[in-house]
Amino acid sequence: MTERSWEKTFTAAAQSIFAILQYTDKKDSYTLVDIMGLTGHAFRINIHPNDVSPAGPTMFSPTELLEKGLNILGFTCEQLYGFPTPAPPEKLEEAVRFAQETIDRGVPAIGWSLFIPEFGVIYGYDDEKQELYCKDPSQEGPLPYSKLNELPLNFVFMLRARESVLVDQLQAWKIALERIVKFAREEAPTLSKDYRHGLAGYDAWIQAFRNRTVNPFGNAYNAEVVGDAREFAVQFLQSLPSKWSAKTNMEKEICELAMEAAMHYEKVAEVFRVFQCLFPHPHGGDPNDLKNAEHAITLLECAKENETLGVAILEQMYNQILRAEAILG
Repeated sequence: MTERSWEKTFTAAAQSIFAILQYTDKKDSYTLVDIMGLTGHAFRINIHPNDVSPAGPTMFSPTELLEKGLNILGFTCEQLYGFPTPAPPEKLEEAVRFAQETIDRGVPAIGWSLFIPEFGVIYGYDDEKQELYCKDPSQEGPLPYSKLNELPLNFVFMLRARESVLVDQLQAWKIALERIVKFAREEAPTLSKDYRHGLAGYDAWIQAFRNRTVNPFGNAYNAEVVGDAREFAVQFLQSLPSKWSAKTNMEKEICELAMEAAMHYEKVAEVFRVFQCLFPHPHGGDPNDLKNAEHAITLLECAKENETLGVAILEQMYNQILRAEAILG
């Protein structure tokens, strides 16, 4: 595999969490690999069966994409109640104050659709110039207060981390595992019932290829996000043995299961490396060509097969923790 940075991801929600954590007491506690794994972002997939829409990765509430993950990492959160724009001046002032109060405490806020329809951070402001200073996957720079009324998706949303609390490593991983497995079994709430997530996401993706209705950009973008996520899944699972003392039988089993799961997720990651070459981001190649579609279906079937095996091992790991807790009382 080509060398890459493990401090950058195509999952903007996780990248934003990583960015704000650098200003907290936990800046040395979590790498981006840890964040991708513990928040579950390394294991996500969400696909529209009609066209593989590029909106898939973000078709969940901010509570699902941000707050629950931050809770696992040991932070309480506060959300600005999102509102559509154009909005009256008092609503815009409320949003600006929310960001300013957060920045004044020394920690950036996370915002949505600042420059493009993705998560980013709001890290500074200048009241004289009437500007917020923001960074998202597309750019970094000033965002005039007045422009909050003209954001790409005509909606203002912000979130901030509040109290930092102690984290029990085993409990954090247990909660993360439960969320990961539920997501894979399509038990996580999505903002649109038209999308399929978890293992069912692969079926939706295959359906779009069979119908020859794939959006080239959406297909390539989802491939980048999902493939990148699975690379992080492999790194995270391979790192678990170094984080556990392996002194107890349960810890030894967790380490062994993690390495076994990592092998399956490595096969999924390898599928997406091939897939991304076939449908490069951003132009996406020609996904509705018969030969390309048939190749894509074969690849996605292989990815689903291996991810299914990986999820089964993660579920086994979760159940092992529950059994150990029951024995200990």
